[in-house]
Amino acid sequence: MKNTKVSAHRAFALLKELAYERVSCSAAERQAAQRLMEEAQSAGVEAWIEDFPVQCGEVSKAVLKVTSPYVKEIEVTGYECALSTPEGGADMEFYYAENLTPVHLLNVKGKAVLINGRLRRGDYEKLQKAGAGAILTFSGSTIDRPSETDCDIRKLREVLVEPFGQAVALNMRAADAAEMVRRGAKTVHIELESTCMEKTSCNVCAVIPGTKVPDEIISFGAHFDSVYFSTGVYDNMSGSVIIMELLRYFAANPPARTMKFNWYGSEEQGLLGSKAWVKAHQDELDKHVMMLNIDVAAATLGQNAAPILATDKVVGYVDALMREAGVACECKLDIYSSDCIPFADNGVPAINLCRFGTQGAGFIHDRRDNLRSGYLDEKALDITLQQALMLARRVDDSVVFPFDKTISDDIRKKVDEYLFKDPKKDAKQ
Repeated sequence: MKNTKVSAHRAFALLKELAYERVSCSAAERQAAQRLMEEAQSAGVEAWIEDFPVQCGEVSKAVLKVTSPYVKEIEVTGYECALSTPEGGADMEFYYAENLTPVHLLNVKGKAVLINGRLRRGDYEKLQKAGAGAILTFSGSTIDRPSETDCDIRKLREVLVEPFGQAVALNMRAADAAEMVRRGAKTVHIELESTCMEKTSCNVCAVIPGTKVPDEIISFGAHFDSVYFSTGVYDNMSGSVIIMELLRYFAANPPARTMKFNWYGSEEQGLLGSKAWVKAHQDELDKHVMMLNIDVAAATLGQNAAPILATDKVVGYVDALMREAGVACECKLDIYSSDCIPFADNGVPAINLCRFGTQGAGFIHDRRDNLRSGYLDEKALDITLQQALMLARRVDDSVVFPFDKTISDDIRKKVDEYLFKDPKKDAKQ
């Protein structure tokens, strides 16, 4: 062997270099993709960038003003790909629908409706069918300081718009939402100018040919994009640099089986990168025996987990390896909202390795996901790196691959629900 070591220090240095906002389809996302490709090529591995289209939105104006019984303009962001208001805006009654019970739904028609939490598909469907005039959501907590937080920029994704149409939608801070309810806001004025267009995102791809069983493919994945306002060092440059270290290791120590490494763009927009990759590579998926996905790592205070989209036998196998190595890791049969989903949907067993930051020491999807927050370190990153290397080496070295290419019925059902599939409709096609 030329080199038997991976380096958490080297991985963390690359993480520091790429610690900047990398939103879907942005110049920064492309810049990070180029850097990851060059890093893979520097290890002597064939690597390239694959583009794919993404429906994106731009908001040029977003206004929310309480007009009675008091007057106050609220800071808001407009949902990308939302419906624009007529020129001059729209005036409507305000209504707090809380959790959208049938009682609430009787009172939403034509109104600006504030709901709790994120805008989920089921809630969007209810509001659209009930004829809501506009949808209002909030983010953060009521004790956030405006100077230390951001008003999230969100998007009406295709899974909402395609089946249920566009809607006027705005997002605000939790404290402002609470004030509107507390002060009894009755009417509001809304202006939203939002446009939708197609842009280009990308995946970074690399391959190391197998020396003994080249027709069996082990796939490694991690997404490298971030959300607005976030440097995404935890979610998920940490995973991206870990699989780069695995690439370096197997470039120096050629594997028995073919290994493919993918860094996915636009994961934060709905797993768009991995969905695009799977769609473009359908003809080879029958050769993929396993997908190893790493999404969030390096939290100093936290716990290790391995959600597995396969069967109980695979859970037992991974659990036994972790115990054998003396690594504390909760292994369980369950789905995970990451790039493992499209692979499991296509029958490829997927294993996720994650290190979740504990409460108060793990920040995600906001400006606190940065190195200044001080909740990540390279020793903690090395925990997941060593787990991944151990698992990858073990399955690659096996004479016969250690588990079948099978997805349990329970996981298939959960994946279908996650992807909003209609089993009855799909069965007829």
